[in-house]
Amino acid sequence: MVAETGVVLLRPWPLALAVDHALTGAPGDATVAGPTAVLVAAALAGLVLTVLLGVLRMGSDRLAEGTAERVGDDLRRSVFERAMTRSLRWHDTARGGELLSRVTTDVGRVVDGLVALTTTVVPELLLLLGVLVLIATLQLELAAVGLGVVPVLVWLTLDQRRRVRAAETASRAAAGRLATTTQDLVRHVRTVQAFGRIDLARDAFGSVSGSQADADVEAIRTASRWSPLAEGVLAVGTAAVLVVGGSHVLRGDLSVGALLVVIAYLRDLYGPVRSLTRLAGLLARADVSAHRLGDVLSCDDSLPEPVPGPVAPPVRQGISLRGVGFAYRPGADVLRDLDLTVGAGETVCLLGPSGAGKSTVLHLLLRLYDVDRGGILIDGVDVRHCSLASVRSRFAFLPQDPWLLDDTVAANVALGRPGAGRDEIEAACRRARVDEFVDTLPLGLDSRVGEDAVRLSGGQGRRVALARAVVSQAPALLLDEPTASLDDRAAREVVAALAAATRGRAALVVTHDHRVADVADRVVSLRPVRSRAPVPRPAPSRRDREEVAS
Repeated sequence: MVAETGVVLLRPWPLALAVDHALTGAPGDATVAGPTAVLVAAALAGLVLTVLLGVLRMGSDRLAEGTAERVGDDLRRSVFERAMTRSLRWHDTARGGELLSRVTTDVGRVVDGLVALTTTVVPELLLLLGVLVLIATLQLELAAVGLGVVPVLVWLTLDQRRRVRAAETASRAAAGRLATTTQDLVRHVRTVQAFGRIDLARDAFGSVSGSQADADVEAIRTASRWSPLAEGVLAVGTAAVLVVGGSHVLRGDLSVGALLVVIAYLRDLYGPVRSLTRLAGLLARADVSAHRLGDVLSCDDSLPEPVPGPVAPPVRQGISLRGVGFAYRPGADVLRDLDLTVGAGETVCLLGPSGAGKSTVLHLLLRLYDVDRGGILIDGVDVRHCSLASVRSRFAFLPQDPWLLDDTVAANVALGRPGAGRDEIEAACRRARVDEFVDTLPLGLDSRVGEDAVRLSGGQGRRVALARAVVSQAPALLLDEPTASLDDRAAREVVAALAAATRGRAALVVTHDHRVADVADRVVSLRPVRSRAPVPRPAPSRRDREEVAS
């Protein structure tokens, strides 16, 4: 860019040479070479400078845009990783479509802003410095006249930037709402079609899409109304220089070539101001997007972790919840004074109505949330004193919605333990009874399950997720509603798979299905906070199961 600035500053001089020494100069001005030779030399010099300027601009554009794309990749990775490591309390208030918009559109706008800064604004600021020095050297009075309009333009540009930034903030907020609505409607297209409410979905989408269009149009109007005003002010400055400089030429104080050089430099002097006015909208969009990304990157809402965190014990004695209290919102306890123990190798079934906090217990064990009161202990050690990674490595988790990748059955099972061999994957599939249906798939374990596992039945998908938990070799299993939304036959198959999968491991199974209790050593009934008995009764043996209020 420095070389490019030097070439731009040299570019007017061949024209000045031709005018002063070949076209309007005195006869003695061309004693060394004739007027024609001077014209040819000036033309060749102009051609060489133009070609050189094009090569330099091509190189700077390629370097700047390539670097900006790599910066954009780093930024996307950083924002994504930051979002994935924030606490679930943060994610409970964040919208998925809004995060998607930030990772994609906002990063792209920041990259565009970086390219504009490095390929346009910075070079022209360098040019501005060089032009100021040269104009002041050639004719100080003309420099003062030309710069007279710059303060007005700077003030107007700053005011325009404020207006554009406000309009772009509204536009990006509307884009986030559109991304969230689109993601929600497309994800639940089956429900929309099943209820015959495509019209409702169309109206909902049309409303947010129209809002974004209105916000975008307003941002465009705000940016476009500035350009004519800026050009008018610049034209006034150029006209003033032409009048003052022409009077100097008429008096013989300045040559025609020198006046042309000053006017050319004045055009270059106004270039940065013109660029800022043209790029006001783009830079304002980049600024707004940078602040939106900064909101994610600067967020410290994560679970506290000791540094360095000790490794969690290996679950040789068991897992205990002692006096646990927890609320998603202040004053609305989901769990209160909960005491529960799962011994090593023991399977405990947690029954209870919706809202009793059964799934919350699993989330607390995984430290997706931290308890508000009491503590969770593994072999007598509070999990808050251990590293997050080691605590979570002690559990294999089967969520109520068994999320599967749009990949092969084998790849989904291997997700439970990266690096698992083919023999280990097949053994896990046998324990989870995946082998009972996998041979019916076109490529067996190498068959793709499709997006949201659409090529598998509900029971088959649940067993693949169970195999993923089995292959992890974690000493404890956490299973959330393993038979939810399954028909009777599929539920029985999953229950049979559970019996094999939980053998020899500590397991806590959350369910509404009393059939799942058949595979448990002990059953605990959890009641909502408002109806819990004040004192829990001792847990019974497997043979004499009874409800235990906690």
